[in-house]
Amino acid sequence: MPKLSIPLLLLLGALAVAPAPAQDSDAQQRFAGVWEAKFKSRVICTIKLEMGENISGSMQNCKISVNGEGDLIDPETSESSSDESDPILNPAIQGDTLAFEIKDEDDVLKLEMQVTAEGRAELRFLNPPAPIKPIHFERTE
Repeated sequence: MPKLSIPLLLLLGALAVAPAPAQDSDAQQRFAGVWEAKFKSRVICTIKLEMGENISGSMQNCKISVNGEGDLIDPETSESSSDESDPILNPAIQGDTLAFEIKDEDDVLKLEMQVTAEGRAELRFLNPPAPIKPIHFERTE
């Protein structure tokens, strides 16, 4: 077994107890802002993301309706409040992908938002109750 010098042992000990670093600000910058998904020129979902020690945010006014193949269709109109907002939970950035969860009544939906170009992203549902194809978003702010 190779011998480790004292300074290396101290460094290894310091790494073992060091707190996890905050999310990289450059990585957060790719996602921070207001993102909108539109269907037939109508906004069907808004995601607001803010930079901080860790990225945070919410999904608002999401009225996503799909057919049996997972394609977007016109959402049913409802008289419900237009200020519905769900905080994103457990956000984690890895490269160009932001993974997070949303509580939907009694279920927790797992999602991934991947930046595909400057100001453009796709949202994928990882455990949807029915098939949902990726939804395209554009940053507005």
